Amino acid sequence: MTPDNPQQPTALSRALSGGVLMAVGIGMLVIGWSYPVGQLTQMGPGYVPRAIAIFICVMAATILVIDLRSTDVARSDGLHWRGLIFVSAAMLIFATLVDVAGLVPSMFLAVAVSMFADRQAKPLTVLIYTVLATFAGWLLFLVILELPIPAFRRWS
Repeated sequence: MTPDNPQQPTALSRALSGGVLMAVGIGMLVIGWSYPVGQLTQMGPGYVPRAIAIFICVMAATILVIDLRSTDVARSDGLHWRGLIFVSAAMLIFATLVDVAGLVPSMFLAVAVSMFADRQAKPLTVLIYTVLATFAGWLLFLVILELPIPAFRRWS
């Protein structure tokens, strides 16, 4: 805490999130360094983990620079429980239903539930966005990428 304003976090506490993220990225790089990377046209098992680790390190460096250079600190309102609960529930719904009901119903329910993380979500807006997002997911994953996931499963 700064002596002139005890409510304002120090530069060290502001940079902690970037530091933790940097440690995760470096840890991923160290663990995946021995995996063969391959080339862009023939990716090895270490290609994507290394690319993600580098991306995480770049994002962490950006966070560190912004947090350490900025003197204006936005105050947090605390943890947003509504968003945490609804988005977590949406992920669990999707993971549980995708094998049981198929991609379309599980994506529809997951998007609909996650939309209610916003306090101002109106049912009609949620319905329109859910239909459009589900259609886009169906188009991308089943039509364009041809993933072997059924759109709908038959319940017998």
